[in-house]
Amino acid sequence: MQEPNTDLDLTVNGVRHQGRSVPGDMSLVHFLHEDLGLTGTKIGCSIGECRACTVAVRTRPQAPVVTRQACMTSMRHVRGWDVTTVEGLAAAGALHPVQQAFLEREAFQCGYCAAGFAVAGSVVVDHAGQDRATDEAEQPLEETVDTVLGSHVCRCTDYERYRAAVLATARSAAPAERELGPPAPQEHLATGATTGEVIPRLSRTLTLSAADTERLGYTPVFDDPTLELIRLLRDGAEIEHSLLVQYLYAAFSVKVPRFADLAGWPSHRYGGRPLHLMGVAIEEMTHLDIVNSLLVALGAAPHLGRQQFPYEQDIYPFDFVLEPLSLHSLAKYVYVEASPSAVDPAQQHTPEDRAFVDRLHEVLGSTAPAAPRPNQVGSLYRKVTRVLELLQEREPDRLDYTSWFARLELLREEGESEHFALFRSMFEGNHPALQDCTDVWNPAAPDHPVVPLSHSSGLPPSGDPVPDETVPALRHLANLHYWAVCMLLDASYRQGMLFHSAARRHMTGPLRSLGTALAHRAEGLPFDAFVAGYAPGLDTAQNLRLAHTMVQQITIAQQRYARHLPYDYPANCALETLWELSLVRLT
Repeated sequence: MQEPNTDLDLTVNGVRHQGRSVPGDMSLVHFLHEDLGLTGTKIGCSIGECRACTVAVRTRPQAPVVTRQACMTSMRHVRGWDVTTVEGLAAAGALHPVQQAFLEREAFQCGYCAAGFAVAGSVVVDHAGQDRATDEAEQPLEETVDTVLGSHVCRCTDYERYRAAVLATARSAAPAERELGPPAPQEHLATGATTGEVIPRLSRTLTLSAADTERLGYTPVFDDPTLELIRLLRDGAEIEHSLLVQYLYAAFSVKVPRFADLAGWPSHRYGGRPLHLMGVAIEEMTHLDIVNSLLVALGAAPHLGRQQFPYEQDIYPFDFVLEPLSLHSLAKYVYVEASPSAVDPAQQHTPEDRAFVDRLHEVLGSTAPAAPRPNQVGSLYRKVTRVLELLQEREPDRLDYTSWFARLELLREEGESEHFALFRSMFEGNHPALQDCTDVWNPAAPDHPVVPLSHSSGLPPSGDPVPDETVPALRHLANLHYWAVCMLLDASYRQGMLFHSAARRHMTGPLRSLGTALAHRAEGLPFDAFVAGYAPGLDTAQNLRLAHTMVQQITIAQQRYARHLPYDYPANCALETLWELSLVRLT
């Protein structure tokens, strides 16, 4: 299902575009190509890994310029951004110094990756040329170049000419003292947040009338709609987070490369109907965005917490558990994502639908001790919508209610139509990846698409070190990346989606690599919950510092367990995130 349109307010190469709407799930690179005719930004892998689509971005006025992968940036996230593409680098008829250096050093051959390198190089030069007038020492220039360029892929040259061209240009732009400073301790992240802010006033509390309760269709815990919405949305955030992790775990259990189209490696993308497990996981991340963004709009903190698997949630009809893909797990996914009528035997009108629903209930009853608890996931968001309508009556100017109603409808509809249809096709064995296969859900059959993963915690016993062995080392590193993703998402919801690109980069890069490597050893990712939570600091500055520290811990673990890392593990991912975090200046 296509996401509702979002209002356009974006500056590209100095030209502001506003006053109309575009699809919210349209990627920035396709907007540049199809809407603005700017085709210099190239489309390579479409999953944010090759960096051919790199653009330079200021997310808000006075913010530092950073790189972003346009292929994995949705238009719903770019409001207020100032974007520079390769077409915008030249000025007054002269090439940008980085472009000129590429020509003089013959840095490229086919040139397909050159635009991404040029834009990234311009960002390095921009930072090199800025004297921040701070007391802190900056990161050495060579480290900055390696961090920003390190993830770019070129299939023609040896990278060194690109690096040398950018480094020489940056040195000519840098203050003389820049090269003399020691490595950056980045203590600026430790500064405290400003004080004296006025506490926002929540909605005026009125007692609910009998008519209000009847219209809501249930008896809320709170008379105040803001408190009731926060309560409901926190439940929703926990469910969406848990579903995201469940589906990711299932994706790693699929045998690749034979069934890669079932898992979604490496064809995952952002936006559009999900075609595989990774696609559903990405949409669950989008749902998590919607729920947490509404929490923030209401003046509440985002919620990334969840309990340790396995656990029971009253709203969810089954225990949350990490398990490989199977006929029984698919039956649960079908049942949860379905509308009530889609799995009601009395409401089926064709022989095929009746046979499907009968088989579904047979599988659910064959291993469960009792019938499933009522499925209240869909009804949760119906409640949210009705309470939001009540808030609109009381405070009509508080939110953009039309937009939030559309996004909530999208969230519910995607589950009850798209996710349901996808999981049904897997359950019935007619998903395109399973065609020409027989008896696919029989574990003993040759066409069975699943590795029987074993799930264990990645946390060592209290006081014990992580063993210097491949499986424990990979589990530990996977936990660090997962915790970093959650901390980055929490910070991103509070900071205008500033770190979403970094969070997705950790998920589709290092976590994918580690999950695949563990699956080859019949082990699953641990996905342990972080006991301290994902915003454990006293204030925004401390939370950013702790996120920075978590990512630093990744770099330490990468070095400590280097001999165990998979061949495709992207070690530069953490360095790039550290660089992005180091640019944040709290006002």
